[in-house]
Amino acid sequence: MREHRGSPRTVGGVPDRWFDFFWVTPLQGVPASVAFGLYSPTHFAILAVLFTGVACTVWAYRRGDERRRRRIRLVLGVGVVASEVARQIAYLSLGPYDPSLIPLHLCGAATFCVFVDALRPNSWTREFLYALGTWGAAAALLFPDWARMPWFNFFTWQSFLIHACILAYALCFLVSREFTPRAANLWKVAVMMAVIVPLAAVVNAALGTNFWYLNTGSPGSPLAPIQAATGRAYLPTLTVILLILWFVMYLPWELVRRRTTRRLALAAVPR
Repeated sequence: MREHRGSPRTVGGVPDRWFDFFWVTPLQGVPASVAFGLYSPTHFAILAVLFTGVACTVWAYRRGDERRRRRIRLVLGVGVVASEVARQIAYLSLGPYDPSLIPLHLCGAATFCVFVDALRPNSWTREFLYALGTWGAAAALLFPDWARMPWFNFFTWQSFLIHACILAYALCFLVSREFTPRAANLWKVAVMMAVIVPLAAVVNAALGTNFWYLNTGSPGSPLAPIQAATGRAYLPTLTVILLILWFVMYLPWELVRRRTTRRLALAAVPR
């Protein structure tokens, strides 16, 4: 295995200090004994800290005036982009660089949407963040494909924090009722996916990557057993699951909207 410039100092081939793993990259690999592990006490502790932070952010946003809300949006929007830039610089510095590090996954698109929306809120980015970004970021936190990494590691925390920020941003405009999801606007999400997903497929075929998990499901996530059960029908099955998920996500909003419209119409009838 080629040694990265971020390799930890070792004694007899074993790092002698736990904090020497901070700059080890996922490409380099680490001993299984130092991984924080999926659903380990460490993983649950990290989730508790992150979800507390998300809840506090959403609470502060909901109670804030427009000035504070704009400040929170900008902090999150600039923060996620700065986090991704820092990750890319770190990989380039520690080298070698791998095509799988290009930010073409779903959460890479969500990061871009958060940044754009922070500067100019709009229904395109917000619909995308609700329809895909919310559950995508939550799934990444619950089923991290970086669980094989140490907990005290730059790339571990960058991955956790950027997904937590995406989730917090989407929940901010939902809980504050600044934005109401509309099933009629799902075509905007479909248009964005029609651009991004084919691009990811082309890059996957050319570079042997697995963006949007179009080739194989992420180990440790529900995608892996779905692929094992469906085989060649993996992608059509994911499409059906996504449509069902959207139905469940949008049905409550549509029912509330219709009930509100009916109530307003009855109130306008002369008595």
